[in-house]
Amino acid sequence: MPNRQEMLEILGKAMEINSVDITEETELKNLGDAWDSVAILSVISIIDSYAQKSIPVNLIVESKTIKDLIDLVCKNDSRGSAPVPIPLFG
Repeated sequence: MPNRQEMLEILGKAMEINSVDITEETELKNLGDAWDSVAILSVISIIDSYAQKSIPVNLIVESKTIKDLIDLVCKNDSRGSAPVPIPLFG
């Protein structure tokens, strides 16, 4: 699995942006044409191949920053993929 910097470079290439021009804090809405439907499809494909887990497409589309996209791949947890138990009696 790629590290955060590698994912930044991979996403930059997918959006045809030099990775030195973006950071994790870069807002996707500020990327203009670089964050169009073709880029979104490319990013969906990249995240699907690198995440090693199923990521709902809506989480990708609803991402606000580059960090949000990288977190989908690089977060080292299983939280969110399994329901949280709710105690019935307490």
